[in-house]
Formats: sequence, C-alpha cells, structure tokens
Amino acid sequence: MDTSDLLTNLANDFASVVPAVDAEAEHDRWQAGVGPFEEERQVEMLRDALEGNTSYSIKTEEPYIDGGQRVDLFIDSEETEIPVEAKLLRFRYDNGNIDPNSFAKVFSPFPERTTSTLLTDAQKLYEAGFEEHGGLLGLYYEPEDESYERMSPEAVAEKFALDVDYWYDFEVETRNVAHFDGLRHPVHQQGAIITWEIV
Repeated sequence: MDTSDLLTNLANDFASVVPAVDAEAEHDRWQAGVGPFEEERQVEMLRDALEGNTSYSIKTEEPYIDGGQRVDLFIDSEETEIPVEAKLLRFRYDNGNIDPNSFAKVFSPFPERTTSTLLTDAQKLYEAGFEEHGGLLGLYYEPEDESYERMSPEAVAEKFALDVDYWYDFEVETRNVAHFDGLRHPVHQQGAIITWEIV
C-alpha cells in the first residue's frame, strides 16, 4: 500500500467509526457528541475505535526526526510509514455561532509561536526530512443545513490545496473526502474526514 492508498484508507476508516464514537461521546461542558471535543482527544478516540481493525497501525505523538516536535499520527503499513498531521476543521461553536478564529487555524500561512495551522503543518512536514513527506488529515463538522455552501468539505479540500500551491514551493493533492452523518450533536451533525498527500 503506497502513501496515496494509505491516506485514502485512513479517511475511510476514520469516517466509518465516527458515528459509533459519537454515540458514546459525552462532554462535561458541551452538548453530547464527538464534535465539540478538542482535536487531540478526537484523534485518540477515533484511533482507539479502529485499533486492530486495519491493515496498518496508527501511532500518535511520534517525534519528528529532529526530536523537537511530535507528529499527530504515524501510519505504519508493511510497505511504508508516513507521518500525518491532523487538524479540526470545525467552523461553528457548540451553540451554532461561527467561530471567528477557526478559519485562521486552517488557512493562515503565518507561523505562531504557540500554535500551528493546517498550512504551517504542511510546510513543517514537507521540510521535516521523513522518508515520505506524508499527509494531512482534517476532521470536518457542519450542521445539516449549513448556509455557507462554499464551506463544504469538498470546497475546503480544494481551497486548502490551492492555498498550499500559492504560499509554498510544493503541492498537496486531496486523496479522500470520506463523509459521515447521523451524529447526535445539534450543530456538529455531519461531516467528513479529509486527507491530503504532500507531493
């Protein structure tokens, strides 16, 4: 299984377990469902739900080659190993209002000392020196009646690829937009797992 296939399968596999994880997810501060949880916790819950049911293994928080930072996911198959950075693509709060900071957390090219964006994660992975450049994974949520049609998971996937091409001297290609629906939360009702490959 090459990098493209791994990233395609990873999206399908994560998306397949979101409804089951959602059915059990209870938050002490937000409404029930997986959508309101923090990115790191969501990744852990989805990985745990998949454990032992894939042809590859998923490690979390593996060190970069320079040892300075950690990559969110490290996917290990018989044929290859790839680093994957994950980001929450959740543009609305628990109450349905637009989160004014969420767009920048995905599309800002400006590196901050304390946080990274999906764009800066792409650059970081590209420059990290792994044998395979790897990929990126987005956890996208929306209400069933999302009024911003240009913020569909397909549109976000396309815009992100265009932005990488605009800001950097490398490209990413969308590998999969794997949909899920039927979630309990009244705002984060459906969505998709999006994967991109750094090429």
